[in-house]
Amino acid sequence: MEGFLVNAATGALKAVTVKLETLLGDELKNMKYVHKEIKSLSDELNCMHAFLEKMSEEENPDNQDKIWMTDVREMSYDIEDSLDDFMICIDDDKSAKKKSLMKKCTKLLDKMKAHKRISKAIQEFKTQIREVRDRNHRYRTGVMTTKDSHEMIDIRAQAIFKDASELVAIDEQKNELINLLIEDGSLSQHQVKVVAIVGLGGLGKTTLANQVYESLKDKFDCKAFVTVSRTPHMLEVLRTILRDISGQEYTGDMQHLIRKISDFLQDKRYLIVVDDLWDSKSWEAIQNAFIKNSCASGIIITTRKFEVAQSCCTLRRGHIYKLRPLNPKNSRTLFLKRILGSEEGCPSDLSEVCDGILKKCDGLPLAIIAIAGLLAGKAPTVDEWNKVQCSFGHALERHSDVNRMIQILSLSYFDLPPHLRSCLLYLSIFPEDYMIGKDRLILRWIAEGFIHEEHGFTQYEIGDRCFNELINRSLIQPVDSGSFDVIWCRVHDTILEFILSKAVEENFVTLFGLPNIRVDPHRKIRRLSLQDRNEVSDAIVDSREKIIYYHVCSVVVFPRSLDSLPSLQKFKHLRVLDLEECWELQAHHLTHLGRLFALRYLNFRNTFIDELPEEIVELQYLQTLDIRGTSIKELPSSVGCLSRLVTLLCDSYVRLPDGFGKNMQALQQLVGFISVRYQSPSFAQELRQLRNLRILEISFDDEVSKDLVSSLCTLGTGCLNSLVIGFHKKHMKLVMEPWSPTPHGLKILQIYRIVVPRVPRWIGSLDNLQDLTLCVEQLGMADFGLLGSLNALSNLNIYVEIEVADKSSSSQGTQRVKISGTHGFPSLRRFVVGSEDCAFGLLFEGGAMPKLQELYLEFDDGKTGSLTNGEFDFGIQHLPCLALVGCDYFRKYHDPEQPAWVALEKAASSHPNHPKLHHLPSPTRMIVDVSPFGCPPSRSRRLLPRTSNEHGCWSRSSAVSVFPDSLNSLPSLQKLKHLRALDLEGCEGLQAPPSGTPMRFICTKMDSGTCKPCRGCKTSQYGVRYLTSCRSSVS
Repeated sequence: MEGFLVNAATGALKAVTVKLETLLGDELKNMKYVHKEIKSLSDELNCMHAFLEKMSEEENPDNQDKIWMTDVREMSYDIEDSLDDFMICIDDDKSAKKKSLMKKCTKLLDKMKAHKRISKAIQEFKTQIREVRDRNHRYRTGVMTTKDSHEMIDIRAQAIFKDASELVAIDEQKNELINLLIEDGSLSQHQVKVVAIVGLGGLGKTTLANQVYESLKDKFDCKAFVTVSRTPHMLEVLRTILRDISGQEYTGDMQHLIRKISDFLQDKRYLIVVDDLWDSKSWEAIQNAFIKNSCASGIIITTRKFEVAQSCCTLRRGHIYKLRPLNPKNSRTLFLKRILGSEEGCPSDLSEVCDGILKKCDGLPLAIIAIAGLLAGKAPTVDEWNKVQCSFGHALERHSDVNRMIQILSLSYFDLPPHLRSCLLYLSIFPEDYMIGKDRLILRWIAEGFIHEEHGFTQYEIGDRCFNELINRSLIQPVDSGSFDVIWCRVHDTILEFILSKAVEENFVTLFGLPNIRVDPHRKIRRLSLQDRNEVSDAIVDSREKIIYYHVCSVVVFPRSLDSLPSLQKFKHLRVLDLEECWELQAHHLTHLGRLFALRYLNFRNTFIDELPEEIVELQYLQTLDIRGTSIKELPSSVGCLSRLVTLLCDSYVRLPDGFGKNMQALQQLVGFISVRYQSPSFAQELRQLRNLRILEISFDDEVSKDLVSSLCTLGTGCLNSLVIGFHKKHMKLVMEPWSPTPHGLKILQIYRIVVPRVPRWIGSLDNLQDLTLCVEQLGMADFGLLGSLNALSNLNIYVEIEVADKSSSSQGTQRVKISGTHGFPSLRRFVVGSEDCAFGLLFEGGAMPKLQELYLEFDDGKTGSLTNGEFDFGIQHLPCLALVGCDYFRKYHDPEQPAWVALEKAASSHPNHPKLHHLPSPTRMIVDVSPFGCPPSRSRRLLPRTSNEHGCWSRSSAVSVFPDSLNSLPSLQKLKHLRALDLEGCEGLQAPPSGTPMRFICTKMDSGTCKPCRGCKTSQYGVRYLTSCRSSVS
């Protein structure tokens, strides 16, 4: 039952052959009479696997081959199910050592019956194979190519989506649209103007609309940007508009929300973007909210359908703008920047074939990006590029634009190795415009068997490599990527349509709730995605009752679809059960959970369950358990018996079961900022026993023993490579003293909740450290010397409370810290430094940080002005690879002429790379007493220092977690205007919220003196992604 390879092309053939080999060498070694039969069966399946893998390279196999491939895949899944039944029976027998004599005798009889069944089943398998083989007398092969197996995030691939406006040169079209909204160089003083941008998916409509929106938004009193999508939830669309224009949350039915929007816009100049509109009905539902005033307001609509654009513009003063494909020059610019990093760098021998490829892409940005992503991983030679050009085929030129896009996406799809194709197709289970968490996706890939094992790497690391490669090939889009570690992704609508059609055609997934996809009740379901948004009709309910769920191996339920989930009793071979954000989840939904013996992945994240059923002990193959954002406070002892559990994701207040160290030896990830205060006295000793632990997030409270630190150090000499740790302010000595034994294995170290005087010396001994987060009072030359010696360090986050300066002698006073090429930092790519109160005296000199690409600065402009003689010269022109500068300064925050900003603009414009300059808060700010909610903390948008409660940064905070000793640092919730996550767990003496506090801040109810999330509130509707319950008395 280990992680055997499964993929969309060959089904479970490889998994079956490996399991047969396991049976031959283990359980059936004494059954000589079946050895020959199993060996013959295994050989036949290996041959079919090889031929099927080659045939999967064919883009357009004939119908007979398609039927044969489908038959073989379905047969492989059936065989695997039968083998799993047998292996589970045998394994259960091995685990029954302490059972009574009667139970042992019963299991022995069951084992004998299982042996007879497997012998008979093998004969049935061979008969089934003969029937399939006899129906198909020939095999056909395609051309196979070898790909590089090592991938890292390509920053150019991220820039394609984030900075597409610069890459595709849309200035001309942007200006044309602006002119349609503005007359004679000034805003029109007449009716509301509507501009509908119409064009093919992937042509850049959203990018263009966003550029116009960003250029004009400051000229309007209020503005909103909302995405509708193909299957819109209109109440959510209206709430988003109302929230954007008013800054507040509202509830109510559709008419109430329309009236609220209309009343608010009555006397205001507004700008609204309605993106990805698919039908006139959706427009009719919301257009009445946009009051026809005389304030020169504007509405921009994007749609793929001309008739929808006409409908939007008929009753208003509207213009239809047909988006044009890129011209040859701009197509070439986009293409070459993606592949070579520069539009000027195309070798002369590739110029002709480059033009041929671009001619077939026909100016479609998404097509150009897809083909460029394909070529980016190949050698830039004429032969390689010619192969791609020729593979388009002559028929491509006769297709319509839509079919041409499909052909181009098909080319990129079939260029993927089989395991990556499976990973890509798997994304079809998610709804349109859904933000997909990387961790969730990779852990599901592993549970499905898509990720093979490789010596020297964990399955998660291999999955991460697959994820990065899909980004590099531009097949998935990184979302909100402020660093090199992408946390979320999204699938472009056009690509989603393509992979969904492929997945349904190959019976890879089955979706409930999509009106344009018909479900055949007689077809075996392998992977099920429940996306019902509305009440299901009786006819559909009846048709689903006829479906047999015996062969389903994966189920994901999205919000508002829980009622469509069949009883778990109907599932026999389920490996993945994903119920994330199913707020309505209750205990009765989990009845028969213990029957899912093959389950590997179980996700209850952001549900309201408060305890795990005891029968979870039956899930002996479970690898991943996610209970973050639930009301579960203690794991039952039965969880400690899950000996194959690899990943445990929980909240900080969850108590681990006694004996977890001895019984959960397979555990590699313990994530959730585990609070030591809730654990047993033997926690340190048990933690030390987790020899395979690789990722740990832990929080120390008032008291902590040196034994616990020693346990962490011991783990750090073994497999542990990522440690996220929160200290109490009393632990200063523990942090500053040498850690022994030195945790040389650490690659990631993030220390929160405590400000230390300087960088601890022992950190300089962490030779493998790649990512460091730390909070210090001062940062001087000695600290930079220590940090610069860490040759592997690529990501550095330093919250500096007082100053970045050097006080080498009293006579010289405070001096600036000058960093040059002699100070190391050979691998640093991202540097976040400073704080809102910091006097920033850092000066980069020639040769400094040679690979730095992202720099985020935060400082007090008054103090920094004194230290830099008012020049704000930080020497960023000496950073040769700099691509992005983020700056957040205080005191004159809204003054565009502020000297610090002017100086940075000048430095950026004179830099050879012309790095982008963002006047925004840094994506990762250090944490002292108040930490972000999330896992791990460094992934949140805002991290607040202890002294920030009197400053304006509270109003810009999106995530706040208050530790038990820091409640007094929390200001009035009314100041938190952009809050999306609030964690008050363990805060004693929590006061009731003031009247008038917006609903999105306080979405709780009183229950026996405990603050818990409302079962019916569905917090994400109010803009709060998480709201953790607290175990404190509320007065």
